[in-house]
Amino acid sequence: MQAGAKALANALRDSSRYESPKSLNGLLLSANSTRSLMLASQLQTINEVCPIPGLITCASYAQSLSTIEQDKLVVYEGQSLEWCEQSLQSLKPLQQKQITEGLAKVNEQGQSLVKSIDDALTETVELKTSRDERLSQQFAPESTGLNKQLLTGSSIESLARQVEQVGDDSEFWALCLFVGEIDELNKIKEVL
Repeated sequence: MQAGAKALANALRDSSRYESPKSLNGLLLSANSTRSLMLASQLQTINEVCPIPGLITCASYAQSLSTIEQDKLVVYEGQSLEWCEQSLQSLKPLQQKQITEGLAKVNEQGQSLVKSIDDALTETVELKTSRDERLSQQFAPESTGLNKQLLTGSSIESLARQVEQVGDDSEFWALCLFVGEIDELNKIKEVL
């Protein structure tokens, strides 16, 4: 895993990359294992909860490594490390949380406008009960089993140094670094 952390740190330091983030705080997601099949299993959990393209690719690669002798696949040498802009809404758990919060606001506004439903028809009472059930849903983040580490940096170099210090000697690993504003990173950390 240390090799991956060094590669990620070097990618951060690479000044030839076109767009680099303005804010240098990071949220590092990591998974590691001594066996590729175990890593694939860990990544399957996160990919079901919150599909992240790099981790989907990594899970496929780990799965193929576990069956390489049977399938005679060619081992892929490395993965491209490029900046990828994503909005907060591109993460499925955050979308679900925002939808739930939006529904809660709609519920509050709707309840303030509705004065009395008690005198309505039986059908209206049934519709209200059904509506209340839909609007009172609570968002509960699922456990992904990933290690989450919030990093703060004053420069690319300081962030890269923090990333380099992550990890152990695990042979199979996956790293995903979100770089951005600390409040946005906390929102991501909260739902993963």
